[in-house]
Amino acid sequence: MTLKNILQKIFSVKNDLRTNHKVATVLGIKIKFYYNKDRNYPFIKRMHVPDKYKYIHVMNNGIHSVNIIKFMNKYFDSNEHCFIFPFVMLSKTKSQLPPNLKNVFYTPLNNVDIHNINKIIIHGLFDSLLINFLYKNKQFLKKTYWFIWGGDLYAAKNTKADNYVRKHLTGIITAFDKEVYEKKYGKCKKFYYATYPHDMTEDMIVKNNKDKNYIHIQVNNSADETTLEMLDILSKFKNEPIKISTILSYKTVGQKDVQMQIMKKGYETFKDKFNPIIEFMPKEKFANHLASVDIYISNQNRQQGNGNASFVCAFGGGGHGGKVFTKKGTSVYEEYNKLGIKYFDTDTIKNLSFDEFIAYDLQTKEKTIALLKERMKDETKVRQWDKVFEN
Repeated sequence: MTLKNILQKIFSVKNDLRTNHKVATVLGIKIKFYYNKDRNYPFIKRMHVPDKYKYIHVMNNGIHSVNIIKFMNKYFDSNEHCFIFPFVMLSKTKSQLPPNLKNVFYTPLNNVDIHNINKIIIHGLFDSLLINFLYKNKQFLKKTYWFIWGGDLYAAKNTKADNYVRKHLTGIITAFDKEVYEKKYGKCKKFYYATYPHDMTEDMIVKNNKDKNYIHIQVNNSADETTLEMLDILSKFKNEPIKISTILSYKTVGQKDVQMQIMKKGYETFKDKFNPIIEFMPKEKFANHLASVDIYISNQNRQQGNGNASFVCAFGGGGHGGKVFTKKGTSVYEEYNKLGIKYFDTDTIKNLSFDEFIAYDLQTKEKTIALLKERMKDETKVRQWDKVFEN
């Protein structure tokens, strides 16, 4: 063992990104001390949340949080709604928010007077610190609702605290995952059907009148093993005029990262027809990418990336609408089938010829696009959330 290794065992200092403190370890004893005066919870109290707010939105640092804050402030009373980041507010989140918002707080939940509020809405229940807080402060659960993101349900930890909190929330908010929730945690006390506004809109698309000479296919919205499976299935079309894109800049909670395996298989099978996306795109650029997709395949085993799929279905194919495949039996497939929105079954692809794969009945397509565009409107979202905020 080197001298450096010996010293590291005796003394080390690491950053605790969850609480924004440094942790020094001296002979096995951990000492935590603050190093960022702007983000030093829990060692001193942060902003007190004024009693006027009726609805407390507990946010996380996911990519949708900024958009939902803007949406709520645009269509609902900012004197009734506030947004708190209880543990960490990352600079990437803060930098995207409009400056000087007076109803956004970086503060723990114990700075909220629970007696004066109507509802606490947790947007994405991923944080173990939040779970532990709610488990120890069970009075908060009587007014708490969970807007399910997906991974926070499907990859939820199976601990005593996690299970208790999820079972004893007052209600859930979701468009697709009510049955999945109830299968895991029992019948929910209250249920609201609501969806988020879309990050991307039609007015972001730059019209391109040039005809491309290939079919643009996108597989999945993140790097996981089901992409490898679909690349194998699509290999029979490798000599057809296609381009295959897949997102490798994003790894979903609870899934194994197989980015390098996907790149290796993609290039070996499809050569220059393979287009891995390895960096995050600005929204406008990504909207134009999706608008160029003719066929979107969501091969994941659960509801995931439906914002991307919906956008392709409504505005893909160069503005004429794209064809979407997703797995039969997933909550999105079943819910959309009830609504008359046509998503095709991924399991059928292995038996389709190329002509059958790209075919899309015009009447079915037009009906699906009309239903999706209505569903994607802000007015539709507002009506959904109005019901959530009814007392």
